[in-house]
Amino acid sequence: MLFSSIALRNASRVGLRRFPTGHVAANASANTTAIQLRSKASVSGGIPSPVLAQWYKIFGHSGIGYATWLVAGILVAESMTGAASDFVWNSVNEGRTYETVDWTKFKTDDDDDDDDEDDEDDDEEDEEEEGGDDDDDDDDD
Repeated sequence: MLFSSIALRNASRVGLRRFPTGHVAANASANTTAIQLRSKASVSGGIPSPVLAQWYKIFGHSGIGYATWLVAGILVAESMTGAASDFVWNSVNEGRTYETVDWTKFKTDDDDDDDDEDDEDDDEEDEEEEGGDDDDDDDDD
């Protein structure tokens, strides 16, 4: 019970409201200013009140505005998380993915010759088919 959250919360609130009774006046005014800043920050969570008021005018006062805020926040957070994970993945797997492999290392001259021969065979077949039709036309004359 000594360290329960309720007891700690109440003790911190009482501590913020106390005014110092120090012997030095300058120290007292510095403590008073610090207490006022802490109390203002604790009310708004550290975000200035005008910013919160403007957010509430835009998003917080209606359900559809709040839903839009949530969807937009989720999309932005997801895109940032995805970009960060892609960056880490690509940096760790440099040279191992399809985009980063140097494909010139795998090119050989034999592959080019095979492709040329295949293309020549296809051209010869096309010429034979065209030539066969012309022979039939000559026989009819």
